[in-house]
Amino acid sequence: MPLGAGRFGLLGGVADLGKLELIQTQTISSSTANMNFIDIKEDIYEVHLLQISNFSTTTSSDQFLEMRLSNDGGSSYESSNYLYSFQYGGTNGAFGDLKSASASEFDMLVGNASSTGSGNGYMYLYNLGNSSKYSHLTNHTFAINNAGIGYFHFGGYAYTVAETIDAIRLFPSGDNILSLTASLYGLAES
Repeated sequence: MPLGAGRFGLLGGVADLGKLELIQTQTISSSTANMNFIDIKEDIYEVHLLQISNFSTTTSSDQFLEMRLSNDGGSSYESSNYLYSFQYGGTNGAFGDLKSASASEFDMLVGNASSTGSGNGYMYLYNLGNSSKYSHLTNHTFAINNAGIGYFHFGGYAYTVAETIDAIRLFPSGDNILSLTASLYGLAES
């Protein structure tokens, strides 16, 4: 028996630790105001992964893909108590940071109506189902803005109310989403 096989046999199920389990994939391919994830299985997963691809908007001006959280199954979405800090860098040599200690949503990724400049990235979400902790998010994204400049973003985010979060809404900072594919995964813990 290979050395590693004995270890997994004794501990049982260890091979599944950290395995990503798909909760839902959604795709938008025409003008839509937002994308909602209602059944996020927050009672099962302590950590979620949200993969974003092909984000573009109905206007050529740069817009953020934004996120709000819900504590009532998606009947309403919280519009305060968000904070974030992220860094960005551009192919034009521009580097900087954006931050807010009192935002109405999470700003995560730039997109516009360019067919060649869609935004892509991923976000890890922590503690959504834990009513005694703040919900946290980290992200890493890349997009090409309406001037043809590529930008990366990475940073940290928090929703500063300790409560159970059970739904997620994605939406653009203006106009509508033209295209977006998003997959939500749970990270297995046992």
